[in-house]
Amino acid sequence: MAEGVTVESFFAPDGVLAAGIPRFEHRPSQVRMAAAVWDIFRDSGCLMVEAGTGTGKTFAYLVPALLSGRKTVISTATKALQDQILDHDLPVLIRRFFPKARVRSLKGRKNYLCLRRFKEFAYQPSFWSREEASLFGALHEWAARTKTGDRSEADWLPDHYQAWNDITAAADQCLAAQCPHYGDCFVQKSRLEAARADLLILNHHLFFATLTVEERGSGDLLSSFPAVIFDEAHHVEDVAGLYFGLEFAGWTVTDLCRDVLRAMAHPKLPATFRSECAASCERISQLIKEVHKRLAASTPIPAVRHRFDPGAMPSSFHEAVGQLRDALENLGRTLQGSSSSSALWESLETRCGSLVWKLDELTAQGDPHLTYWFEIGAHAPGFVLRATPLEIAPILSEKVFAKKETVVLASATLATVEQKRPSFRYVRERLGTPENCRELFVPSPFDFRHQAALYIPTPFPMPNDPRFCHAMAEEAFQIMNKTQGRALFLFTSYRHMHETHRLLAERLPFPVLCQGEKPKRKLLFEFKENIHSVLFATYSFWEGIDVPGQALTCVLIDKLPFEVPNDPITASRVERLSQAGENAFYRYQVPRAVLQLKQGFGRLIRSRQDKGVLVLFDTRVLSKPYGRIFLESLPPMPLVHRLDSLPEHLVAVD
Repeated sequence: MAEGVTVESFFAPDGVLAAGIPRFEHRPSQVRMAAAVWDIFRDSGCLMVEAGTGTGKTFAYLVPALLSGRKTVISTATKALQDQILDHDLPVLIRRFFPKARVRSLKGRKNYLCLRRFKEFAYQPSFWSREEASLFGALHEWAARTKTGDRSEADWLPDHYQAWNDITAAADQCLAAQCPHYGDCFVQKSRLEAARADLLILNHHLFFATLTVEERGSGDLLSSFPAVIFDEAHHVEDVAGLYFGLEFAGWTVTDLCRDVLRAMAHPKLPATFRSECAASCERISQLIKEVHKRLAASTPIPAVRHRFDPGAMPSSFHEAVGQLRDALENLGRTLQGSSSSSALWESLETRCGSLVWKLDELTAQGDPHLTYWFEIGAHAPGFVLRATPLEIAPILSEKVFAKKETVVLASATLATVEQKRPSFRYVRERLGTPENCRELFVPSPFDFRHQAALYIPTPFPMPNDPRFCHAMAEEAFQIMNKTQGRALFLFTSYRHMHETHRLLAERLPFPVLCQGEKPKRKLLFEFKENIHSVLFATYSFWEGIDVPGQALTCVLIDKLPFEVPNDPITASRVERLSQAGENAFYRYQVPRAVLQLKQGFGRLIRSRQDKGVLVLFDTRVLSKPYGRIFLESLPPMPLVHRLDSLPEHLVAVD
């Protein structure tokens, strides 16, 4: 770009973007945000910005970042946004305005093929099904010719191709510089390319995974980028918490045993050593099943988070864990005694030691700054023991805000409401932003007063009323007939979703789709293709999906999206705030639910041409003191309580 080009000249009605992009739309809200991002790049510091739907926030931070010339990381929460930036937004900017800029994307290690592990797997393959085995020939051919090792190239592989776990470049199975294929390593190549980038695109999980590794003294990729922009920044607290805690997963133990057994097939090892390793692995496999069984017996509800309190667990659980720990330690000693001193055996021994240490830490629970919890699946080895920081703010303050010259936190949902004004206090407290962090609230340019309405039927049963689901199904039936389908029904629980779906699926004269019946990508495709369809879904559909136009005219929400009060992380944080004399409900639970509700509403109006109705079946928003906070956090639009009062132009089929 020519010298002297400014952000204002870029976004002006007759500016650089307007001259270079056909049908470019000048948006004053986008200019405001871009100017604020440019200022923070120029001055250094921190900026929080809520940019409503339709602002064009992606261009509003990409252009200043590129103009600044500063090496910048762009971190997103969802793959949908990452793909949009890489496939749509950046190609336009780079091709037409910043041809010299080097842009790279980086994915997690498990997206890349590991040449060493693939060679070992090919020597002794094992598959979950004949269908998987039938694809191995094509996979072998792809592995021989790929230049990147990126799984996305092999788009013919099913999403749940189990054998990929045996050949991927997982961190705990990496031999690093001691690997015989290190010079051709796809992960290493991708990171070297990333280090040379001016703009690096990745997701929050990879950002914090990389940051924790670098904090332990391994690598310096992120430290070479002085600026970071977190888009979808409302997810930063939850994602960061996963990486600054501890995790012991049953399947990592199963993976370890599989790798030990596979490694024994190659070297010429003593028979006694082989026998001891095989016996240890068999013993560990049985004990993993036993630990899973004991955990499952402690809770009737799988697939949700449970507080992990060893003191409340039966003696049979402690006995199984103790035996598992001893068996892992014994395997580590056996591996240490191997006559082979190769990096592979050293790596396997290190993995054993790491698992023993994590198991000790998680069962001892000696850190008062962590909350301990577990998740369990229906079958072994599907369980995870975890420890998550109660407060992520001091960690982010030290490891992100204090070390980066420029940090931008952007989202369509960062602000709540205090005294009828947008407030960033909740996000400030949760993320530990500097006191001088700047704030900008940019409302959506859409005309919600004419494009949308909020329908809260009254009178209506409360969510804890046994009649609630039946009443909700009956009202939804009337609404969907009025809108001719074209509805996204968002739920806060699977129980409500399945019950309401059961009550409506056979009655509705439209195609009915339900989360869990098909992959998310296929459900969305069918929902968009058939504009009269209805989609029932839970939290994974509350954000990150874009259905503009006729296919979506009505978003229905069962109840205010408060987190389950006995969720271990929520319960621990509420407890901590209450002990400090704070009103945890208003300082933590309400703001989180407000941001989630705003995300759900954000699915409805995606363009100036869109129109529709938000339906909320939770009358607490009208009867409880906290209800006004939710209502004031939504854009101004008509509120109606009778179906026949809905503006006809919002629900009519064009």
